[in-house]
Amino acid sequence: MRLKEHLYRIIAKTGTGLCTKIFPEYFAKEPLAPSDRYMEVPFAIKNLPKPPARVLDVGCSGSFFALLLAGFGYDTYGIDIRNYPILNKVTFDNFTFTKCDIRKTPFSDNFFDTVTAISTIEHIGVSGRYGMNDEIDSDKTALQEIWRVIKPGGIALLTFPFGKAKIIKPFSKVYDSSQVNELVRGFTIEKEEYYIQDSQDNWHKCSREEAEKVDATSERYPLCLLKLLKVTN
Repeated sequence: MRLKEHLYRIIAKTGTGLCTKIFPEYFAKEPLAPSDRYMEVPFAIKNLPKPPARVLDVGCSGSFFALLLAGFGYDTYGIDIRNYPILNKVTFDNFTFTKCDIRKTPFSDNFFDTVTAISTIEHIGVSGRYGMNDEIDSDKTALQEIWRVIKPGGIALLTFPFGKAKIIKPFSKVYDSSQVNELVRGFTIEKEEYYIQDSQDNWHKCSREEAEKVDATSERYPLCLLKLLKVTN
């Protein structure tokens, strides 16, 4: 076992006790501030078709969202360029994992009813965090592949950082309106929601215009949540 991993496991076994002593102002009074997942996951769930629709979750490693979908009765597939370690000794009904890149998948055309990509698209083509190389248009390639594998009339559910366009290495891209329009070509935006944090880390819903004025950082950024409809000529 690598030294850093060994040290991590030792510290992790202490639970929150050590952190409570070092940071009592955070642990003694209230939980840590809600993350962006509090908005993203409910948005995805409420916009899914009814089970047993066939759903692909992109970038599923490190998340149990795909397993929730399987538990709800969806015919769920998950993909990631990394492994999905929970499957080493355990299997789950209604769930199939494939280790592959969303830019080129083994699935046939029109295979899925829905594709979900929660805080995933913004990392594609940005080197340093998830083992990817710098490829500026890789996110567009990913969306083209998502379009290909979705059935006509099917939907894609995307969430990602929004604001003044930039790349925050080694973390992610931040999209503005013009970049979103390029990203989702071939889809119709059926629903969009935007959220922003105030100075006390409270999230609240806002307009696209308000979100787009924010100069995002790796720690603080507005969210764009999209429901996309696949349209065909």
